[in-house]
Amino acid sequence: MAFHDNLRTLRLARGLTQPALAEKADIEQSYLSKLENGRSRPSDEVLTRLAQALETAPETLLGNGDESGLHRHWLVRAAIAAAVVVALLAGFLIGRTTAIYPLSAKQLLAGKMPAEDITQQLMLMAPVGIDVIDISHMGNGTQVSIMGKTASAVLVNNYMDAIRKKYGGDFQDVMISPPSSGAASHFSILYKGYRIAAAH
Repeated sequence: MAFHDNLRTLRLARGLTQPALAEKADIEQSYLSKLENGRSRPSDEVLTRLAQALETAPETLLGNGDESGLHRHWLVRAAIAAAVVVALLAGFLIGRTTAIYPLSAKQLLAGKMPAEDITQQLMLMAPVGIDVIDISHMGNGTQVSIMGKTASAVLVNNYMDAIRKKYGGDFQDVMISPPSSGAASHFSILYKGYRIAAAH
């Protein structure tokens, strides 16, 4: 039976008049009349009060196949909960991705590799007075060779300190050629043990 039929049947079965049930459920008698005639639908709060006044469950009062009231309320709640779970899961996965790879989701979808990004970052970090000529990855991407020219060995040390501070790791095989008659020095450094995730 539909809600309005159940409401009327249960009221009569309990020996209650419309005014008596309206008072017991703390609603207007005219509103109860509309509910019993099927001209209005109850809110979840009213449905709960009517069920308590009739000493039955809200589900029983709603009847079979009626998705209004409490059933609709639970469907909406379930849909919202599912949407929140999906959003949190997506946020977690995107967060994990960008924590491992210092790339945006857009860059990852475009097929950009972390090695490309760290190469670009190392180029951009070079201070004035250092000209990075080549950056190459070795050892399955665990080592980076940086070669270039510099006006001062101090600048190379500052450059290495900045890289170490941002990405961790350490430098090995640091070679800086002595300057020759005003020309820039050449340098070559091998960078190992860096953590890409440290970029964030």
